[in-house]
Amino acid sequence: MLGLYEVFYAGYLFLRLITTAILVYCVLSWFRPTFRAFEWLRRFIAPFVSPFQKLSMKAMRYFRAPVDFTCLFAIIGYQIVERLWWRLYLLLARLL
Repeated sequence: MLGLYEVFYAGYLFLRLITTAILVYCVLSWFRPTFRAFEWLRRFIAPFVSPFQKLSMKAMRYFRAPVDFTCLFAIIGYQIVERLWWRLYLLLARLL
């Protein structure tokens, strides 16, 4: 049976995987990749990045910049979720 720490650590690893995948995608996108792994990576991160596209579009219009901030906002968002994740763990650990 998994303990509370193991469950939260697995969630932490998943969040780190998403963040790392988004970062790798951003770096690879600078080099005009045409290989299949890049396409697979794009499809993998698409559901995790799509909630941040509206915010990115608003920022692009506000700053009148032709730069897509979607991945940056996604990384920042998942970093915040990661910190809240561990605070939730500490709260539950105290209660139990």
